[in-house]
Amino acid sequence: MRTLTFMSLRALPVALLLLLTVASGPARADDLSYGYTPAPGPNENPAVLITPNRTVASLFVSITAGSKTIETTKKNCAEGVQLRIEWPRDTKVTHADVFLRASFSDGSVTETTIPIDYAFKGQLSVDLSHATADIAERTVTVAVSAPVNQADIIAYGAHKAELDRSSIAISGGPGTVTVPFVGDPAEVVILDVTLRNDSAYAGFTYSPWFLDIPHEDVLFASDSAEIASDQAYKLQATLEQLNDVVDKYGSMVPVKLYIAGCTDTVGDSGHNSELSARRADAIARWLRANGFKYPIFTFGFGESLLALPTGDGVDNAANRRALYMVGANPPPAGSGVPGVGWRAVK
Repeated sequence: MRTLTFMSLRALPVALLLLLTVASGPARADDLSYGYTPAPGPNENPAVLITPNRTVASLFVSITAGSKTIETTKKNCAEGVQLRIEWPRDTKVTHADVFLRASFSDGSVTETTIPIDYAFKGQLSVDLSHATADIAERTVTVAVSAPVNQADIIAYGAHKAELDRSSIAISGGPGTVTVPFVGDPAEVVILDVTLRNDSAYAGFTYSPWFLDIPHEDVLFASDSAEIASDQAYKLQATLEQLNDVVDKYGSMVPVKLYIAGCTDTVGDSGHNSELSARRADAIARWLRANGFKYPIFTFGFGESLLALPTGDGVDNAANRRALYMVGANPPPAGSGVPGVGWRAVK
């Protein structure tokens, strides 16, 4: 089924009407209604659909799409009778500007310019459900429904300052396609990407943003996940840093905190994984209870993520630690933290 989008000129924002409509005599902003084909099907030309809300003596239409302009004039257009005006199908062009001049028998004239964006139906879609980033390789991988050959990429940093933009030839799909970063990965917060093939385009945004929060580690008693009162000041300092991060980036991306619990190699590895998970959860609960309202995820790595590699059974304080990481998505490849099934803390 073809989907058409309709809008009365009275529904346009006031600022747009003031900018684009020039009237002589008693013409009204709602004299015309228009629609268009937002997703032309196979072999279908894009079109604008115009319906006069009162009889039009003369309707002049000029459509500019890409480098081509077509013009036509319709006489004695009856009230309520829809007119369909097409322009040639060019799958590389997906924007048109339609200029209308309606002259009425009472001498009034309405002029309006309508910008139209459209995409050719069923050609390309992007699935972000399993999107991943690789900081070391400077790439983002997504799934697409059809082949793509170009990526238009804009990189934004803190406060949505534009860092870089580029159009890059790529090859991939259907299935996964890997898109390179533009901009410095250490500064990029959001990537705004438009993927294209010869007949369609699809856009998405993705945040590879990732920060490791420096902190002083909480000291736990042996085989315990209880946070002693004399350790709370360390978490208070971490909380203040997290609030600063939210102030700087929270308006751009959904800030999430990831806490990785780690142990040394003393004791059974299975028990160490369980203990490190309980300690990460204890830290998360303290931060939640003290005002951190954003999503928190934890994972117990036990002795599998050593800061200083040692043999089995080595008591090493540097390995008894937790990592605090923030990002819009889980820590990406190249961050030094393996991909795992992070668990949400309520």
